Amino acid sequence: MPILLFVVPQLVASGVVEVGGSVKFMVVLPTLIGLPCSLIGATVGVAGLLRRRTHGLETVLMTIGQVTTVVLALVIAVWAFGFASTGWELLFLPTSLMVGQVIVAAGLIKTARQYRASLVAGPDAA
Repeated sequence: MPILLFVVPQLVASGVVEVGGSVKFMVVLPTLIGLPCSLIGATVGVAGLLRRRTHGLETVLMTIGQVTTVVLALVIAVWAFGFASTGWELLFLPTSLMVGQVIVAAGLIKTARQYRASLVAGPDAA
């Protein structure tokens, strides 16, 4: 939300976002933290799926979410560096992290629900 409040008024007023100051903390820093973590998650998830060590909808969802995050961020980076940069890419870069991580969150919620159900059922239910 802070990114939208910073970027959208500038895009509407002038069509270009002036990069400086707080942009580093709103866009660059979360991206520098989020993308490496997503890349690690995508690598581990894909390796687990290929080796058939992980299975189930929850692990597939988490892997898809991490891969989605990395792919969207790469597409946006290519867009920003390959074409005229106006600031619109700043609006979409954090969105790539959000979209992918919502899918990851769905997998985590499913995992947590299964874990709680197994605790309620007790050790003899298996």
